[in-house]
Amino acid sequence: MTTSVARPNSPTFRLTAEEGERMLRILTDARLTQCHFELFLWLQGDVQHFLPHQILIAAWGDFLNWKLKLDVVSALPGVRTEQLAHCDIDDFMRTLFARWVNGGCQPLVVCAADALRPLRACTCPMHSAFRALRSVLVHGVRDVRGGYDSLYVALNSRSFTKGHPKDRCSYLVDLLIPEIDVAFRKVGAYRLVDTRGAARVHSHWFDLSAREREILDVISEGKTNLETAQALHISAFTVKNHMQRILKKLGAGNRTQASATYIQACQESRRALLR
Repeated sequence: MTTSVARPNSPTFRLTAEEGERMLRILTDARLTQCHFELFLWLQGDVQHFLPHQILIAAWGDFLNWKLKLDVVSALPGVRTEQLAHCDIDDFMRTLFARWVNGGCQPLVVCAADALRPLRACTCPMHSAFRALRSVLVHGVRDVRGGYDSLYVALNSRSFTKGHPKDRCSYLVDLLIPEIDVAFRKVGAYRLVDTRGAARVHSHWFDLSAREREILDVISEGKTNLETAQALHISAFTVKNHMQRILKKLGAGNRTQASATYIQACQESRRALLR
């Protein structure tokens, strides 16, 4: 079941003093967001008061020709942008975008069971997390001048309205989404590297966990431990511990050697798959 809520025109909608303070902090802190980790922290703060969610998916680009970039922000284990290199959520996003447009580009609340129906069967952490949530809220920003729209899909374990009138919740989300859009535009798109083939061919040789491969994917781009931690939403201490185990498993003396070994093995695996 889908509920499209029209934008309220009534002048009686006003922010309470507490909501006004929260919104001011949101606006102020959004200007300080410069990287994925800061974006994650910002979304976990006062934004949750107006848009409670466990997962937020951002999609932007040419929706007409489906040339998009995607980003996923979540505190749930395994629900990360890089997972999109292994899992396809295009049908899910395409369906929600069409519903949003057909609903007049207004905030749209969809039952999770209904919204998730287009998802293909998958047991990955991301798809499993999707199915454990209850409500989906969809809203975006139409770029009439440039022709490149943005869509934001929030998934939550509870109702987004929290007992408040739907039209007022719609009003608050309508205020917030442009600020979320600005914050996301300040952060570079996460580059997806599909290492599925490499992992399958060399899993017996690498003996690396999924997390260790994620860390190597980022480290191989020349990122520091801190930058890797920010990209994966984990602590730099955790990255350091994983790197010690990675060096031992690969027999490498340092991170540069480990990255070179990993990149070479992935390239060999891809060539083998194409033969």
